[in-house]
Amino acid sequence: MSKNRLDPLSLVASTYKIDEKIKNRILVKSKFLRDEVSEIERLSGVSYPTYYVEPTLTVSVASDNYGGIGILYARTIPLETGRRIEILVQVSAALVIYASRQTLRRVLAHEFLHYLELVKKFSSGQISSELSSESMFEERFEDGRRVIDANKIFSKRWKLAKDLNEDFEVGFSDDKLNEKCRKFWIEKGLPTVKISMAANQSKISMESLTNTRFDPGALKLLSDIV
Repeated sequence: MSKNRLDPLSLVASTYKIDEKIKNRILVKSKFLRDEVSEIERLSGVSYPTYYVEPTLTVSVASDNYGGIGILYARTIPLETGRRIEILVQVSAALVIYASRQTLRRVLAHEFLHYLELVKKFSSGQISSELSSESMFEERFEDGRRVIDANKIFSKRWKLAKDLNEDFEVGFSDDKLNEKCRKFWIEKGLPTVKISMAANQSKISMESLTNTRFDPGALKLLSDIV
């Protein structure tokens, strides 16, 4: 598999917003991050997209009154760089530090399914993305529909596919992880940024789409499962 083109810990190493103790914890736990990415590559036969650890925790604020704040533990983000599209997976430092190995694996696998869904759409000329809902409940439900079928990608590991389908059917939620992030990250005043649901979107131009050559392995996998 191809190597990650970006040092996953570059932003962590350069930031002054978290102390050395937190940085060291991220460094130690990053081994699990790399191991799980390698496992997803092994199971799918496709290189994982470029990923990095974000030292600022992103919190999405919705307009509903029921759990209107949601922690974005990871995001798959299409960006325009040099008139081309680059699809990146942003992994929060809080996920790396506080998540169980099992939760880390599922979140990374879920983002991989988002990546494949974007490759599928972009390679067929679709540049419009689904609008984010104003309701956190609705957004969690819709999130589970914006991915490639886990059963088709992880047929070699049926339990992972089953867990993904169950965990993300109505949106991922891990009460223990949420509590740890609230207590040890947010309430400790570690870097946190709030965004609206509508801000969690990207705009892609047709020019960038035309100039982009997507991973041949991902394209082959997608053609094989059609």
